[in-house]
Amino acid sequence: MIITNELEVGITYKNLKDMCDILDKKYSKSANSRNAILKDIECNYKLERNGNKYTVLEKYDMPKEKPDKRVNNGGLRNSKLVKYDTLTDDLIVNYLYEEDIEEVNVTFNQLFGQDKDMKNNIPLLTGNYKDLLSIGYEEFSKEVSIRKDLVDIYVEKLRKILSKCLETTLDRLQRQEIITWQKNIMVKKYDLETNIAEEELVLEIKLREKEVYEELNITPFQRKNLIINKRFKREVYKKLTHYYVSSYWNVYSIEILDEDKIIQIENVDEIKKDLTARFIKSIRQSLLNKKYNNKSKIKNISIGEVKLYEYHPFDSFESLESINELDKYFFVDYQYKDSIDIMNELFDEENK
Repeated sequence: MIITNELEVGITYKNLKDMCDILDKKYSKSANSRNAILKDIECNYKLERNGNKYTVLEKYDMPKEKPDKRVNNGGLRNSKLVKYDTLTDDLIVNYLYEEDIEEVNVTFNQLFGQDKDMKNNIPLLTGNYKDLLSIGYEEFSKEVSIRKDLVDIYVEKLRKILSKCLETTLDRLQRQEIITWQKNIMVKKYDLETNIAEEELVLEIKLREKEVYEELNITPFQRKNLIINKRFKREVYKKLTHYYVSSYWNVYSIEILDEDKIIQIENVDEIKKDLTARFIKSIRQSLLNKKYNNKSKIKNISIGEVKLYEYHPFDSFESLESINELDKYFFVDYQYKDSIDIMNELFDEENK
């Protein structure tokens, strides 16, 4: 019997490892390595994929060049006119490529926070963001000499805009069948073991949180206060002792479906700068539009009639300078702009 190191046309192989064994190629479980091996095989064979199986449709007479699917050569971004959330697609794809694992559980802060221990994340936010979460809004506002209500709302808008952008990207990649994802709760037990909470425990956590909100008579917004938040968490943990839960937190659970689409993106730094500029502009615009309606009685008009006065708390030049400072404090790729230029830019945007 003659053994050849070739695949047979018309034969279906149950997985990539089987093809590697026949072709005498070293197989690796690494996502990046598997992707590279498959590209190499596709230089010599036309394959049809069905799940993990591969059917050989044709053997090329002349080996083809390896396909280049990088973004600058017609990859995921083939248009210069993109919204800022589509820029995040490339950052997430590159993050998954760098992580080189099929599944990942990551928090918002782990994904976007600047941290020397996180080698492959997407550092959009500086260490100041983590410091704020550690010392609290009130202490942080004193340290930077910016009014607390502005710091509160700025960070609220920042978190909301980035989270929405991230989840829109994950939804889009899921619709393209590149990944699948969901929000989960990660729990740490007394024995220090960590894992994703089962549905029963998730429901229990939500129930106990609701009870503690009522018992302490607080709202989620009040948990921005570190003392209140620590007390809240402590009371919830007490109610979870029979589950041996010592702590829990929210994570994004992402699983790769199509390894061929998880590619290295070359111009990540440029994308980050572009995306950061768009995030900052969105936050500024949102703060400028922030308004409160103050009710006040009108004299000499029938009893009970009131007039609404609109109050825009952050549309002063002083507030804009503070916003500019917060941009610099929180964003890694902040690029300086003069406050007058920012005001003119926002004014022009309002009058488009």
